[in-house]
Amino acid sequence: MSLFFIGVRKIRSFVRIPLSDKLLFGEAFLLSAYVKCTLLFLPFSKVKRWLGRPATVSEESGFEGNKDLAVKVRNAVKLCGKYAPWPTECYTRALTAKIMLKRRNVGGTLNFGFYRKQDGEMLAHAWLQSSGILITGFCDFSKYETHSSFK
Repeated sequence: MSLFFIGVRKIRSFVRIPLSDKLLFGEAFLLSAYVKCTLLFLPFSKVKRWLGRPATVSEESGFEGNKDLAVKVRNAVKLCGKYAPWPTECYTRALTAKIMLKRRNVGGTLNFGFYRKQDGEMLAHAWLQSSGILITGFCDFSKYETHSSFK
């Protein structure tokens, strides 16, 4: 199949998406670029305000009525990670989704975890949960020990 037909198929798929989802994707794309630049070039004190207040690991988000919105934000951030020309690691995706949810008055819990590999190397991971569902950071959480959480 030629590249032309692949491009036409992608354009058709994009046209079929509802306008609200297109706007959500655009917001995720631009916000992800902003978050990535902030993480790269500005001190952590600028990022710290996005994290929210410290929370215990066992706290529930308590926003059960917003599952549909949480799923739409999850899909927009996931799609942004696929098409963004910059690397969108778990931390960038989690912060982007948290900011998007916060703008819509929907809470979420941002978690940071660590995992020590057999060779002594330490791996870190960030994930966001809201409305009882996982928004970003899909992985095997049994390996990670949660270090801190933010509401």
